Amino acid sequence: MNDSLYSLADIAPTISRILSVPMVVPDGNVINELEDYSVEHDCKRIVLIIADSLGFALYRRFEGIMPAACSLARHGLLLECVSVERHTSPCIASIFTGYLPKRHHIHSTQDIYRERAKDPANPKIKTILEWAADAGRISAVVIESEGADTFRGRINELHGIPNSGDIIDYDDRSTTSAINAMGNGPDLLAVHLRSIDRYAHRSLNGRELEEALKNTDTNIGRIVEHAGKGTMFLICGDHTIHGWEKWKPKATDEEIRNHDKNVVALIAGCK
Repeated sequence: MNDSLYSLADIAPTISRILSVPMVVPDGNVINELEDYSVEHDCKRIVLIIADSLGFALYRRFEGIMPAACSLARHGLLLECVSVERHTSPCIASIFTGYLPKRHHIHSTQDIYRERAKDPANPKIKTILEWAADAGRISAVVIESEGADTFRGRINELHGIPNSGDIIDYDDRSTTSAINAMGNGPDLLAVHLRSIDRYAHRSLNGRELEEALKNTDTNIGRIVEHAGKGTMFLICGDHTIHGWEKWKPKATDEEIRNHDKNVVALIAGCK
């Protein structure tokens, strides 16, 4: 683990550097450790898995029940990464664009349509997936249906997953779609897994949350298993856990500091 704190806005420019994809310089910076790691392991493609609500302290507390993620971290890198918001949409926008919310102005999916209607060429709302496609790279995304529609005609392959009350089934379908997408040889694939976030909102005793963590890890393992050699995995949370007041009484001082700073896990590993 490195003691440096990075930002979610650093992920897109780092992917840009690793894949040699030109993009307008955003707010974020290249994470040199990730670039060096990709060179050392001859990584040719990237799978970005956004594990909703995977805070750094949450991962450290439950890494024992997440063997797939833990294996990647143990043989790769585990970094602390400061989130940019407390809600999913602006965080994912920062992950994808490299800009902070005050610059990309995306706080909901509808904001993407509004910002593009005002200025469709605005680099602050252009994602690394689109920059990659423009550079001749194959890019694909697996995300909720409404979000997927914002990529239509802009990247090579999109998989929209209909929202569901059964979030375990939703993540399972997302994972199956990601595996199918990998069969088409994307240079960059982004996947959003949501079960940790959903169960954090509703769990009263923690057991459901643990099941969501296990399920997320199982899906990470399935994706890793089907990836080709030379694939670099970036697994990151988007924000720390919701429903904090019910978790805080059992939290350690370090976990409280982690939540207050909104620090998420950023795991990198290569197959």
